[in-house]
Amino acid sequence: MKEQSKRHHYIPKFLSKNFSDENNMLWVYNKESKRIISKMQSPKAIFFEDGRNLFDINGSKGDNIERMYEEVDTLLSKTLTKILKSQQMSGRELTWMIYLANLTKWRVPKVDDIAKNLVKDIPIEQLGLAIRPIDSSKEITQEVINNLNKKEIIQETKRILLSIQPISNEESLDEIHKNCFITFYDKFPSLIGDCPIIEEDNTNYKTMGNFIFPLSDSATLVCKKDAKKEIKSDFFYLWKDLNIFHLSQKYVACKNSEQLEKMEKLYRIMAEKGQLHFLQRAVFDEIV
Repeated sequence: MKEQSKRHHYIPKFLSKNFSDENNMLWVYNKESKRIISKMQSPKAIFFEDGRNLFDINGSKGDNIERMYEEVDTLLSKTLTKILKSQQMSGRELTWMIYLANLTKWRVPKVDDIAKNLVKDIPIEQLGLAIRPIDSSKEITQEVINNLNKKEIIQETKRILLSIQPISNEESLDEIHKNCFITFYDKFPSLIGDCPIIEEDNTNYKTMGNFIFPLSDSATLVCKKDAKKEIKSDFFYLWKDLNIFHLSQKYVACKNSEQLEKMEKLYRIMAEKGQLHFLQRAVFDEIV
């Protein structure tokens, strides 16, 4: 029997690894203590929370939700590895990368309260999962369905289902597809944070607006409506990393300590000057 998984990496290890050095290690900045951790960390040692996906199942804690994440991560990891190696992607592979971005959006601790408040009022059937009795000759009453919808594990299942909604609707997916592209840049390594998706619009859970999502230390998934799919200048990558730093709740990581220190210093200067509200607009203005 497989050992129960207790450690949940809300930023999946395979994604963090894409930002690491040749020894699979990263420097990590702690925003709360305002310092870089003295020793480099492995993807296994960062962006995780113990017991995050253990939920009550018939009186005992089960890791069913964590297993679901693990299976999805395995598939996404293989797809992303192929894309980064070839620097090309099919339409199907793009769909998986859009899903990775949205899954990560709803997975991180920073959105816990938002997600919980959202899913509590959405029946699970509305998200594409039907509740049916094992014995088809019996009926499930609305009271039973309502009670099931209140269970913590069902609430968390609904949270996972939120991330599928934009790609499960053909019209929504087509719109996202035509606005997406991947850009590669290697003049300095990109940052990864604990809330890595940068969004311009406050869209509902059924679709996705303009967004930026780092895939590796050099690759970025970009989505902007009606854009020519071009980056105006190198400033895009600077603004992107400053946004990553800004949006992160606690941890920011990079394979290069000097680059991490530089971004922290620039971010601190902007904060002192009261200029942080320019960050979002600045990065999206660089997409043309």
